Amino acid sequence: MSDSNNLIRKIRQQFPILSQKVNGQALIYLDNAATTQKPRQVINCLQDFYRTSNANVHRASHALSAEATLKFEQAREIVADFLNARSSKEIIWTRGTTEAINLVANSWGQSLKAGDEIILSTLEHHANIVPWQLLAERTGGVIKVIPILESGDLDIDAFQQLLSEKTRLVAINHASNALGTINPVQQITQLAHQAGALVLVDGAQSLPHFEVDVLDLDADFYVFSGHKLFAPSGIGALYGKQEILEQMPPWQGGGEMIERVSFSGTTFNQLPFKFEAGTPNIAGAIGLAEAIKWLSDQERQILEQHEQALLKTAIEGCEQIKGFRRIGQPQQSVSLLSFTLEDQHQQDIGLLLDQQGIAVRTGHHCAMPLMQELGLPGTTRASFAFYNTLSEVNSFIEALDKATQPVSVTANSSAVTGLNEKLFALKGWNERYRELMLAGKQLTALPASEKTSQNLVKGCESNTWLSYDLQPDGKIYFAADSEARIIRGLLALVLDIFNNKTAAEIRAIDIDLTFSQLELQRHLSPSRGNGLKAVIDKIYLIAGTNNITEQQ
Repeated sequence: MSDSNNLIRKIRQQFPILSQKVNGQALIYLDNAATTQKPRQVINCLQDFYRTSNANVHRASHALSAEATLKFEQAREIVADFLNARSSKEIIWTRGTTEAINLVANSWGQSLKAGDEIILSTLEHHANIVPWQLLAERTGGVIKVIPILESGDLDIDAFQQLLSEKTRLVAINHASNALGTINPVQQITQLAHQAGALVLVDGAQSLPHFEVDVLDLDADFYVFSGHKLFAPSGIGALYGKQEILEQMPPWQGGGEMIERVSFSGTTFNQLPFKFEAGTPNIAGAIGLAEAIKWLSDQERQILEQHEQALLKTAIEGCEQIKGFRRIGQPQQSVSLLSFTLEDQHQQDIGLLLDQQGIAVRTGHHCAMPLMQELGLPGTTRASFAFYNTLSEVNSFIEALDKATQPVSVTANSSAVTGLNEKLFALKGWNERYRELMLAGKQLTALPASEKTSQNLVKGCESNTWLSYDLQPDGKIYFAADSEARIIRGLLALVLDIFNNKTAAEIRAIDIDLTFSQLELQRHLSPSRGNGLKAVIDKIYLIAGTNNITEQQ
């Protein structure tokens, strides 16, 4: 065990970001399924490229371009070797998993006809659902979906029943980003091929955790993203069998993917360049190759065992917490724990952990069909990488247990009234967070009659409602509510600022400045955040609609 601990300690020292603090606490980064951190070797590689070798690749005759081209194509060879592809011609650079899937959908997908079937699974990320839906809409194709068992594993018997002579493609993830389930893609591929269908495997969540051999899997396409593989963002790759790629038409037109262009017609370049229109992410590709070299130099079997030990410790510890419920218990899982806490909204859990320097992910994880199947609005997800430690896992368990403790509110508290001024009197996020949580508990709940679809604010992770009443004196009274306590606290602040003012007074308020001064900018994210900005935008819209007060 000490040897393993020494190995992890040495690895952590190679990731500069892991030594910094967040909210005054040592960073515990448990959001690796969203993106992984980068070792110093990769960071230095990017800097070195831009300092010494930056030039556009291919076709140029000068030395700097030749050097950049050599590194760029060597990177392709490294990716091919990493996946055990037969040739580097089978590696197409993309911006990531999403673009790689869209490439296949828009190129191979041109052969799809009305009535042809594509099989997906309930576990898929939106990126492996929406491109196929768009393709089906264009062609008259049919989408079929593999259900899941109660454990979170795929129902392989049901999958076999879905296969038919109409099945053209099975698109499946290797590991679920929402539950951690490792799917039996080799078995799925064999069954699909027996039915005459091709197979695309989304490997975004698998490659960071274990080695993949595309020849052994026999998948027709395999896609992944660099940013989940300790590499830069904005780079990824599509592996495709050469004979299939050669039959597929180009997807995007432009430079590099052509052989000859004239106004009478164009002939296209050979693989892999046929699918790489425009200037590529040269530094990203070189950085991805450097990350793969770094990863390949590690003792991966030991690292996999360490990750599984982290997951086991997390599960055993969290199961002792009142109200904890693990979502999915698949037979095989990557080091990812998706869960709920009874009577706790996932946003509140995420923010409480963030307050203690622990980064996790909350929400539907771009897997809304899965959440709908599970009857959940979302989950909290802690995802572990080999640079995490058992000590960090134990800190996570302790912090999570703290989230289940009741928030005490004094009987004479006036946290909601004058909240704006009260927050300005406090110092730092931690004190303001506690005050907001108190305000959230005290905020008067909207009656059920007010929680209508008309009052529901779109863009919020938790269900949030806003209603208003125009008073005879021209002032507007707002009422709001949310499922998440922290959002209720923030709503209390917003109501304290905007309530009982005229439309002109509301429009004159600079809420961005107030939130900046209170260091609450994190809550004004226009997308994927808590949706508070959507509430504020609706308030401004109400105040600006037909100059509401001026008409009185």
